[in-house]
Amino acid sequence: MRIHDGVFGVLLLLLAGFVLREATGFPPMPGQRFGPSLFPSLLAAGFALCGLLLLAGGLVSERGRPLASLEGWAEKGARVVDVALVVGGLVLLIALWQRLGFVIGATLYATALAGRFLGGRYLPALLVCAPACFAIDWAFRRLLLVPLPQGPLTGLYW
Repeated sequence: MRIHDGVFGVLLLLLAGFVLREATGFPPMPGQRFGPSLFPSLLAAGFALCGLLLLAGGLVSERGRPLASLEGWAEKGARVVDVALVVGGLVLLIALWQRLGFVIGATLYATALAGRFLGGRYLPALLVCAPACFAIDWAFRRLLLVPLPQGPLTGLYW
C-alpha cells in the first residue's frame, strides 16, 4: 500500500497538537526553570517540523497521485500474512501482557517475527531476541525505574 506523504504530514501535525496540548497541562516544578512539560513540548515541536516537511514535500513531489493505493506487494499472499502477523501478534501480546509478562511475551513475539523474516531460522532469532528482551527489561526496571509485568517469572529474577 502506498500512502501519500501529505497524509502522514497531517497526522504528525495532529499528533504534535495533541502532545503539546497535553504537555501544557503538566504542573510546573517548584524551584525549577524547566518542568515536566519540556520534553513533551520539544517532542511536539519535532513532530510538527517533520509533519510540515512531509506535507510540503508530498504536495510538491506527489501532486496528482491518490492519497492511498495498493501496490504489487498486497497481491502476494505471504506479504499480507506478514502484516497480519505483525499486527495480530502485537494485539495478542497486549492481551496477554499481564499473564505472560514482558520477558516471555516479548521474546515469543520477537522470535516469531524475526524467525519468519529470516526465512524460518528460529534458533538464531531466539538467540538474539531472548537476551535483547532481558536487556530491555533490565533497563526499564533498573535504569528507568519502570517495572514491566513479570508474569510467571515474578520473584525468579532481579
